Order: sequence, then structure tokens, then C-alpha cells
Amino acid sequence: MKIRELLDYLEERVPLSQQEGYDNSGVQCGDTSQELRAVLVAIDTTEAVVDEAIAKGCNLIVTHHPALFRGVKSITPDYYINRVVIKAIKHDIVLYASHTSLDNDDEGVNIFWARKMGLQNVKILSPIEGNPNVGAGVIGDLPSPCSIGEVVELMKAFQPITHVAHSKPLTEKIKRVAYCGGSGNFLMPMAIEEKADIFITGEAKYNDYYDAEGEILLMTIGHYESELLTKELLKEIMSEKKGNFAIYSAESCVNPVHYIS
Repeated sequence: MKIRELLDYLEERVPLSQQEGYDNSGVQCGDTSQELRAVLVAIDTTEAVVDEAIAKGCNLIVTHHPALFRGVKSITPDYYINRVVIKAIKHDIVLYASHTSLDNDDEGVNIFWARKMGLQNVKILSPIEGNPNVGAGVIGDLPSPCSIGEVVELMKAFQPITHVAHSKPLTEKIKRVAYCGGSGNFLMPMAIEEKADIFITGEAKYNDYYDAEGEILLMTIGHYESELLTKELLKEIMSEKKGNFAIYSAESCVNPVHYIS
């Protein structure tokens, strides 16, 4: 199988047309016409991830975050992203990202999270115009009301959450839950409008916690932690494409944010 065949299948399942205007999902670099040997799935493309791909004989790395996100005017080894691209090209490794195209998909990361949480009556929080099934964030109902602590424990069952921050609680029990992985606090007004008891996202600014008070419980669980499910989801999608290739989850993909307990 050619690399392009697998990527065509991935893009059929998760169309690039769904990505936000600021995004750069898709092929980042490399020759997609070469024979596919193996795939490495990660959140970010780091030098360690490329080294792991080389060691495992992978010539395709599929990540959530694009390696080339901001404008690049030169490729020199004085910046870590440039070193990633240089090393990937030297070793004939194709870099591909499925970012907001996967976030916004009707079977994407946020929907995947909602199913893990056991939410009911799930729908897209901010659908794109003309398609209520595609868009940013999700909202749904827990089977029964839960305390804040119980909500966190539900998440810990499938996400390695170590640090949780939240605004002032408004009620003892939570029933209606809104969620967006990553930096999703732009959706908090929609969550309030949809009468969610809690809005959970990866990260927020200091004043966002003030803005939430009296309206909703804002909870942040860490950007990296909120998107770790993308590795499992991408691996699941690509495994549906039959072919003689292996798919690995990157062991070297680690959180760039370090905490002191």
C-alpha cells in the first residue's frame, strides 16, 4: 500500500474541509507515493518521536497537532520544529496532522470523549453552518447527577489527569456537561447558552474563571491530557483500512508541561 492510499482513507473518514481556517491539517512534508511500512501515532511531532519512528521502521507519522503551524520562512536547525522536518525528510518519513478536522468531526475527539464519559443526548456544541453534526465541542447529559469529584473520577478512568482547576462551584450536583479538548474556552458562552452545569476544556486564561462565576462551572484538565484520546482514535480509524502495515502509539510522546506536586 502507498502512504497516499492510507491518507486518502483517513481524509475520507475525517475530511480536511472540516478544519478551522487558521489550521494546517494534512501532509506536513514527505513523499506520499512511497510504499507504507508502518505508522507511528502521536500528539506532537518532536525529535524524540521522529527517532522512535526511525527505530520502529515507520515511514509515516500521524499526529494531532501540526508540525508546521505558524509561517516558516527558512528551514535551518536552530529551531526544534525545523530539526523535526529536516530529520523526517532525511529519513523519508511523511509527517501528517489531523487537528481541528478531527476535533470537528461527527466521530471525532470530542464525540469520542463523550462516549467514554457515558453522556446521553450528545450533540455538537457549536455546529458549522448547515451541518448540525460537525463542529466544535460537545454537550450531553450524565446518566445521573454527579458531584465535582465524581465527574473527575469518571474522567480519570480513561484520561491520565493529574491536575484539575475550576471556578467557584454553583451547585452540588452536575448533570449537563459541555466539553472541548485543547484550548476550547471560546465555547464557554455556547455552553452557558445550552444550560450546561459544567464546561470542561484543556486550558483557560485567568479571567475566564471570573467570567464563569454565576453562570457555569469552568474546569480545566490540561491541554495535553484533554487530547490524549486522539492517539487511540486515530489508531482505531486507520486500523479499519486493511493492509500489510503496523500502527504504533508513540511511547516518546510526552507532556511538554511539567508539574511539581
